Amino acid sequence: MVIMRTHQWANFSAFQLAWLVAVWGASAGLWWLGPVVVAAWVSAYSIWQKCARAEALLWLGAGLLGAMTDSLLVWSGAMAFPESAGPAFPTTPWMVALWINFAAALRHCMGWLCGRFMLATVFAAIGGPLAYLAGSKFGALEIHSLSAIVIAWTLVMPCLLLIEMKTRSGSGVGSEELEKMKGVNTPGGGI
Repeated sequence: MVIMRTHQWANFSAFQLAWLVAVWGASAGLWWLGPVVVAAWVSAYSIWQKCARAEALLWLGAGLLGAMTDSLLVWSGAMAFPESAGPAFPTTPWMVALWINFAAALRHCMGWLCGRFMLATVFAAIGGPLAYLAGSKFGALEIHSLSAIVIAWTLVMPCLLLIEMKTRSGSGVGSEELEKMKGVNTPGGGI
């Protein structure tokens, strides 16, 4: 049974708000707003929750993985950014910030995905492209091949979970701490 604790609700709310601000900012020509908001909420959350302080390597890994993934999607022609979305190299800073945003939620409000490769891959193959579609409705990006984005998320999510596992083992976060972050009610079993 999953029990969402106060810090997980705060994490989920900040994650969603940061996504909305980043995408809206990119569509309105304020591409820098997303990285600023993501940095602010991740920093504030790290101050509030001690367990989040050891996640910098996870965020860095997710940012690099996301930059490579989105760059490949742009190079392949699967998606593009309008001029208003800011500088693209070939991806944009606000998209990289959204990957960090996702990683900052991974061990907290989405902790139920950690270590569950099949479930997480299915979730990513649906949720990732839906987020890109929503971003395109805002006008923050242009999608030319939704199937390429589905394939990208299907391949990238297991890599992101491997980064999560490797950085967890190096961060001093053990299985008991991870269960607390997941919100799993251990007496009744796991999810």
